[in-house]
Amino acid sequence: MRTVILLLLSVLLNLPLWAQAEQRTASPKELAPVVIVSSYNTAVRHVNENLAEFFEEYTRSGIPNPITVEDINAHNLRDCLGWRHRLRRVLRKYYEHGNRPACIVLLGLEASSVFFSFDDAELKRTPVVVGMRNSAIVKIPAQQNLDIVEWDPESYDLTKDFNDYNIVGGELYYYDVKRNLDLIKRFYPKCSTITFMTDNTLRGVTMHALFKKYAQKDKRFDVNYIDGRKMSMIEADETISNMPPSQALLLGTWSVDNSNSYVVRNSTYTFGQTNPKLPTFTLTDVAMGHWPVAGYSPRYHVMGRTLADKVVEFLKTGRKKPVELVENRYVFDLQRLNMLKLSLDGFSFNYDVVNEPLSVFEEYRDTILFITVLIIVLVSALAITLHLLRKSRRLSAKLVKQGKELLVAKYNAEEANQTKSRFIASISHEIRTPLNAVLGFSQLFANDQIEMSAEERKQYADLIMTNSNMLLKLIDDVLEVSKIEAGKLKFNIGEHDVVALVNTAAKIADANNKSADVEIRVETNVSRLMIETDRERLLQVLANLTTNAKKCTEKGTITIALEKLRKDDMISISVSDTGCGIPKEKAQEVFERFSKLDSFRQGTGLGLSICKAFVEELGGKIWVDTTYTEGARFVFTHPIKQK
Repeated sequence: MRTVILLLLSVLLNLPLWAQAEQRTASPKELAPVVIVSSYNTAVRHVNENLAEFFEEYTRSGIPNPITVEDINAHNLRDCLGWRHRLRRVLRKYYEHGNRPACIVLLGLEASSVFFSFDDAELKRTPVVVGMRNSAIVKIPAQQNLDIVEWDPESYDLTKDFNDYNIVGGELYYYDVKRNLDLIKRFYPKCSTITFMTDNTLRGVTMHALFKKYAQKDKRFDVNYIDGRKMSMIEADETISNMPPSQALLLGTWSVDNSNSYVVRNSTYTFGQTNPKLPTFTLTDVAMGHWPVAGYSPRYHVMGRTLADKVVEFLKTGRKKPVELVENRYVFDLQRLNMLKLSLDGFSFNYDVVNEPLSVFEEYRDTILFITVLIIVLVSALAITLHLLRKSRRLSAKLVKQGKELLVAKYNAEEANQTKSRFIASISHEIRTPLNAVLGFSQLFANDQIEMSAEERKQYADLIMTNSNMLLKLIDDVLEVSKIEAGKLKFNIGEHDVVALVNTAAKIADANNKSADVEIRVETNVSRLMIETDRERLLQVLANLTTNAKKCTEKGTITIALEKLRKDDMISISVSDTGCGIPKEKAQEVFERFSKLDSFRQGTGLGLSICKAFVEELGGKIWVDTTYTEGARFVFTHPIKQK
């Protein structure tokens, strides 16, 4: 009897384990993940929006396969030769031990272009859903020594040329070159030369290849190119300014020039003002509303929900569907049409318009609303005034008390106003010098009467860039101070090698070192030391200190010294220079906001104040070593472990 009872207990206790074992022996395909591969970091806004929709729709379907998200961090075209390695490294772990993903979702131009560049049988068998890109595609080359500037890839079509891949669905944009060229011919039948404009991105290269392939068949136009891989914004602007109105410009995309600088926020406005009478059309809706007169382009939208539906349908039925193409539409800018004296009479296709004339109410809406609100306020004020007059006797005592309180409030407001005035005066003084330089040299560039050599242009451009960076640094400092005052300063604490951080700071300082007479050194009594810190904040402290040292040191050395202290589990970092030094009586004053020992030197006077806030928030202290006599030495401590 006892044996039977023990046997029953053993069976009952092992039932959960057998159930888990049954789950583990289920078909691997049911548990294989859906792998989403993005071209960019998921923090990028349009990627985040698509992922949010995808997750919401996929979760609602009840499909048990887990989702994993990867990205290849495709920062710019210069590093495209490394994307193949990144994607292969990302996908390798999903094919270990004979496994493979249930489906791969490719988001963005870069990730999908790399994927379809592989000639790998296992990848070709894997179900793929593709989106957030256009149907035209180029293959990313495998050779590492390729000159990206001279790269002339062949254009392929994702809907036709990759039948050996297991594409089970997707949604793509389609750029219709023919319709845009037909549009140009309709409005400018005598136009025989067209310039196609693309930038220094994979999207630009893809569109360049697509247009070039079509232009080889359509001989209606002589074709020129503005290629952002080979031109700067200034060179592109000069090319556009020299184009006669008898030619036309077809805009593909423009956000990055050959300096790898993102200029999309202001460049298209600049181009439009350079040659306002130039017939300009857009293939992709870029700059529509202020530069092109028209274009035939896709209806861009967030497609995460649609892509999730494609994945869910395939996982449920196993059936693949053709990739869908997003609807295109004609768009016209009515203001540009009127300026160029073009008419839509006889245009038989449906179209959208921008910059339509406003109705009287729309044009004066703000004024009408203001007057209405003003009348309501005046009527309300009159009613309140009459009400207060009736009760004035009873409220006289209370008004006396409130009068005293108002005096106190007035005093506080005046103090706040004085503080604000000092702040504005300090910031205005710091902004004026670089802003005058930017405006002055920009006016030189804009003046056609002044002849300048290429060397002078480069010198003036460098001065504009230097002063623009000064303005950006000033704004960054003011934003940091506002976060400190609002108590919204956030730190991302992690384990980092402080020796590597110090060496990185020295390399950055040395890279920006314009004086050959100043040497930047690193001294440390340890070869590697892991500490808990915010890497970016600590680098900013070191950058501020080294920048101040370089300003004050015309010749000699700047030394960054790292020392592990025996007491209190702390480290000490110092930045020493052989410059003009700091008087002992000013040793504490330098950490106050807007404090500058030399008003003729560049700077906001906020850097050391920010350093002090960062160091103290990280658990350390910062001070000026007044015993150091060869120049100036700033020292701060930092705990190895955060409490």
